[in-house]
Amino acid sequence: MKSNISQWVLYNLVVCFAVYWLSNVILWYPWSINEQLGQCIMLTVNPILWGYASYVCIKKYPKAHLFKGVVFNSIIFIVVAIISDMVLFAGIQNAMDKLMHVTTLYGWAFVVTVPFSIYLLFKNKMKAKTKVLVGDDFKIPLIIGLFSFMVISIILLFNIRFG
Repeated sequence: MKSNISQWVLYNLVVCFAVYWLSNVILWYPWSINEQLGQCIMLTVNPILWGYASYVCIKKYPKAHLFKGVVFNSIIFIVVAIISDMVLFAGIQNAMDKLMHVTTLYGWAFVVTVPFSIYLLFKNKMKAKTKVLVGDDFKIPLIIGLFSFMVISIILLFNIRFG
């Protein structure tokens, strides 16, 4: 089965959803102890997660011109990140004032630029090892995303605290 653009866009949405909510689960505890600790861990963990996510999405782009895939990946990721931030801050936490914090804006800028950085670093490798997107590729990111969303939602809605 040959992948097409609509499948690829859906795959990007699923992978971005998974990475966004997984990173929130990973960062929740350190951030709840100390905001600066959470920010430091965010600056180390998130580049790895978002970089990997961009890499796997871009290398499955179904067209020959990968740079278009990079641009689409960047747009999809930033749109999903902004919507997810609104769901997290406004919907789940009822803390819209925290949304427009400088770290959020830095995070959005980071999400926009990561696909371009990954492309510059791994362009030749991605072109040599392009992969066809198949239905099974959706399973793991979908499970990770839904599980992470559920965990962080329960923690925040029920105000669960550790320590």
